[in-house]
Amino acid sequence: MTFEERIDRFCAHHPQAPRDFILGSRLLLRTARLLRQHAQRALAPLALDLEQYLVLSMLATDREKLSMPSELGTVLDATRTQMTRLLDGLESRDLVRRHASAHDRRSLELELTAAGQRLLKRAAPLVHEAYTQAWTALEPAAFASTSRSLAQVHARLQELQP
Repeated sequence: MTFEERIDRFCAHHPQAPRDFILGSRLLLRTARLLRQHAQRALAPLALDLEQYLVLSMLATDREKLSMPSELGTVLDATRTQMTRLLDGLESRDLVRRHASAHDRRSLELELTAAGQRLLKRAAPLVHEAYTQAWTALEPAAFASTSRSLAQVHARLQELQP
């Protein structure tokens, strides 16, 4: 039985259930999981996962002001523990360097190493191709509309956060 058939079966027992919203939500979650897996497979030959790639790509844009782990954790929706483990792994591979902030000794700043820059240079085209493969299922106008719609849903969910 497909997941859509299961949703239909559930909705038959719960006529008040918003079938289309349930279906849209499940499709979004399933699509996000598949997109993540697709990007992970693209990065596998480099022994890199998507979160590690995202950290490297964000640090690569730091020129004037270095990022702090807490800032990256917010962007990645990662807890402090998850960020610590992620950064430990990147640092052990000499891809990222942590050091005390010049402005606040209690804070850490992150810096992309030369090895991290080299790996990012190899990884970025792989991720870009994975994203392109996924999104070219849509015509450009449909992609633009979908992007706007996702941004609206995202903004609404942020409004609903406690």
